[in-house]
Amino acid sequence: MKELDHERFFEPFIDEVDGVACVPASYADADIARITSPLGWRFPLILDEETSLSAQVASCFSAPSSSRFGPYCDNIVGMNWELPDRRRVRVGERVVKSTTGYDILRFLLATDGRFGRATEYVLRLRPACDGGGIVFFDGPQGSLESAATELMHSCYIHWLESMDWLTTGPQDARLRIGIHCPQDEWPIFLMHLDSIAKGRGLLTTVTEGNGQVFDGLPDLVLKTTPDRVISLARDMAQYPGVRSIALCAPAMVHVYLPSGTEAAAVVKKMVWPLADGLHSLGGGWKSRHVECPLFGTDEASWVKSLAKEWGVAA
Repeated sequence: MKELDHERFFEPFIDEVDGVACVPASYADADIARITSPLGWRFPLILDEETSLSAQVASCFSAPSSSRFGPYCDNIVGMNWELPDRRRVRVGERVVKSTTGYDILRFLLATDGRFGRATEYVLRLRPACDGGGIVFFDGPQGSLESAATELMHSCYIHWLESMDWLTTGPQDARLRIGIHCPQDEWPIFLMHLDSIAKGRGLLTTVTEGNGQVFDGLPDLVLKTTPDRVISLARDMAQYPGVRSIALCAPAMVHVYLPSGTEAAAVVKKMVWPLADGLHSLGGGWKSRHVECPLFGTDEASWVKSLAKEWGVAA
């Protein structure tokens, strides 16, 4: 890949027709909202209001809203990338759909800075609505799992902003459902969720808003399958002081360690027994505290050639 002329790099913009925007990778939630909200758009995949977008992408694959919109790599369609030797390249396009060969954009997003860093992202935006909120289900874990299963297999799952299993211990759990919708549709969602809860003897708590939640950057991310995600979150919560969140639809578990923890050591202790099993299911893991082996044997020669061409260490 050769370096492109400067005028062909992505410059900051917002396209209110196609629903895409190019923003600096250093932007946080408020910065993105400042340019998108006035035009009726939003970028929903935010984990932490105060953290840069690049730090969020580096820390995990998905945010709670990935239940509806997919992982980060499906919502970043292009970027300017700076190699370790300070050369800059443009990757991807400013359109949501394009025809390419090997998906170098997704590859770079997953390499945790080993091949450089993004300086600007082209984000796929979503329409902003005027209604929604957060609904919590509380009650016996068996009933909560039954409610989650029903929602996962209903047509409503495609319209829920998020559906997350929250647990801070093996016996402590609740279901959190985020909804972002037009205000006149909000009562319809509430009616449906209320019927599911009442049928299982669950208590509901409702907070109106835009349906977005900010859990912060996870210390460990585990990718599994939808039928195993809740049990994996429960297993992670057996560690003292750990808070785990299962993103039910994308089958991700976000693990949060207690403050003062020697994060790297604890992450290794948690993940090593699971790594092979996760990979056998097509999943994996990621942590901002521990370098994850990204490349298998089949990829090693390709990565070595790429590193040589770019003049960086593989």
